[in-house]
Amino acid sequence: MDDKREQLLKLLKREQKKFLPLTPAQERLWRMEQGCKGRPVYIIPGAIRFRGELNLVAFRRSLDYLVERQEVLRITFTVVQQQVLQVLTSMKAALTVLDLESFPPSQRQSLSQNYLVQELETPFDLSCGPLFRTLLLRLSSHDWIVLFNLHNIIVDGWSMGIFYEELSQVYDAFCKGLPAPLSPLGLRYQDFVRELTSEFKGTRLAEATAYWRRTFQNLPDLTLPPVRNRDLNNSHNGGSLDVRIDRTQTIALQTFAQSQRVTLFMVLLAVFSICLHRYFQVEKLVIATPTANRDRSDLEGLMGLLVNVLVLPIDLRGNPTYRTILSRIRAVTVQAYAHPQVPFNQLLPDLPFPEPDARNPLAHFLLAYHGFSLKPLAFPNLEMESLKYPIKTSRYELGLHLWENTKTHLSSTSAEHGGLSGTFFYGSARFDSVMVEQIISKFQQVLQQMIAQPDACLSEK
Repeated sequence: MDDKREQLLKLLKREQKKFLPLTPAQERLWRMEQGCKGRPVYIIPGAIRFRGELNLVAFRRSLDYLVERQEVLRITFTVVQQQVLQVLTSMKAALTVLDLESFPPSQRQSLSQNYLVQELETPFDLSCGPLFRTLLLRLSSHDWIVLFNLHNIIVDGWSMGIFYEELSQVYDAFCKGLPAPLSPLGLRYQDFVRELTSEFKGTRLAEATAYWRRTFQNLPDLTLPPVRNRDLNNSHNGGSLDVRIDRTQTIALQTFAQSQRVTLFMVLLAVFSICLHRYFQVEKLVIATPTANRDRSDLEGLMGLLVNVLVLPIDLRGNPTYRTILSRIRAVTVQAYAHPQVPFNQLLPDLPFPEPDARNPLAHFLLAYHGFSLKPLAFPNLEMESLKYPIKTSRYELGLHLWENTKTHLSSTSAEHGGLSGTFFYGSARFDSVMVEQIISKFQQVLQQMIAQPDACLSEK
């Protein structure tokens, strides 16, 4: 397969377009995208409300600049001789501007929500692109809503932090008539892809494949309770509910984690696992978690899908104490993070849940802890507020995303600095909002119990 790919790439070099192989993370997203039946499940949107004087010319120019600077924003995909490749193209930013000021003020909010939903439900064409779209709604001369919508196959959560930071800096400069203040990137996206694919073969590929094959083969046979009236055509339907961990409790969790010689993520993973154990009455679990894969300085400012998803087998057998659970999770997590690249295509026969109606072939559950902080954002003459947008899909049966609340985080103004904000995403074929609210309540209870009684056994509620 590697020889065939190299021969194909040599032939394609004669073309004017730049063809690149897929990274292991993109191979995973590509395959899962094929099972979505045209629904936009694997997207990363972000909605902001600007109040003030928005310079539309500078805003459009800033988007064009970033599309030119960050090569991944100009990527499309093609299939050549049964080989999926990504294509580096030339294009401008896809910006749609709609003026709603002519409508009565009482209608503008509902209209804006309708347009946001319409954009979020419009699928991406991976072969034609663009895979980055921006919708700008003008409610009045001093009231704007912008929705950035990107396909997950080209970016990850870290990339969105880069995007917001660079957009704010470039927009600020362009409004002042200055050139873009950004330093050249330390590494181009195409060079990163070639470097990764050239390194991740031979012995390194064999070692990673062997490790994850052993992991997958030793995973528990977790069969969740059957779902009545499951509609496979709408198997990605879902919803979301928010969760908050206040500053005082977050500090207590961090202190507790240090005392147990684990990370805050490991504590949160233990709590999440215990909640799932008590809800489903199972002692062995499979939980997925993303890893940033940005351990080099030249990757910190590069947009792209660098993140990979690791699979963590959680063992809660033997009625262990909370302290023992943390010890087990630490060992499993350290091993998984030592093998951050999952060669997805080589492992297709070994995936934990390869059945056609599986929401995700890697795991039923996901925990993502986004511990990075964004730098200050400065849009001149504008006040910013992050907007909630309707979530109608879910990639996992149940997933929990948690973020640190910082003064620089692009979140609602009500978020408490120093705490954690999170969202539970659930598949509506198995869960509803009432059930997830019960899980959130249980999550909060277990947090307190673990800190107060680390030597209590799992069965002691």
